[in-house]
Amino acid sequence: MRATREALVTAALELFSEEGLDAPSLDAICDRAGYTRGAFYVHFPDRDALLVAVMEKVGEAFLSSVFEQFRSPPATTTSKSALILAAQRFVAAVEAGAYPLMPSAKARGARSGHERAPQIRPHQLLDACARSPVVRERYRALVEASIDQVAQLAWEDQSRAVIHTGLDPKQVGTMLLAVVIGAQTMVELGVPVDPGALARTVLLALVPNGAGDEPV
Repeated sequence: MRATREALVTAALELFSEEGLDAPSLDAICDRAGYTRGAFYVHFPDRDALLVAVMEKVGEAFLSSVFEQFRSPPATTTSKSALILAAQRFVAAVEAGAYPLMPSAKARGARSGHERAPQIRPHQLLDACARSPVVRERYRALVEASIDQVAQLAWEDQSRAVIHTGLDPKQVGTMLLAVVIGAQTMVELGVPVDPGALARTVLLALVPNGAGDEPV
């Protein structure tokens, strides 16, 4: 049963990446997975539920790839900025094509140690959110989870005076996620964006002169 569900989610992700979120029919998704519509409805009540499952698979895997190393208690003796380390991992993933909402012109793939991810256009995801409260709530939950994880890293950095201590960690997380989501839009519009330069500019505003690491 679990294998069937996973096959349907994987097939949907592949087709969404190839054709967009709206174009693939349920029959095409089932054919790609090797199952019938009957099998689909055993696992999902409708297309929105399938899209939510795809979002969870992609979103949670990507968040783990960026934040997993920080989920153990931080070492109190290190001067390394957790925010900068996370930003370095994020930029490397974007440049490798491993971030599903921001395709990279570099796409270094295997050379960077990241597996290239299927790509989903941000405007199509937002369209789906506008149509479906279920999809919108799940996407919002992923964004808020990202904010919380970044805020935790900001708090850890502040506890060691690696970044400015007068900032609200939650607002730091919100700002950095707003930058990422804005960059996604700019990339889709064709506006040139250098992820590394953008990250350096933002992080320099957070790090006191002479403190912590050199931003990405």
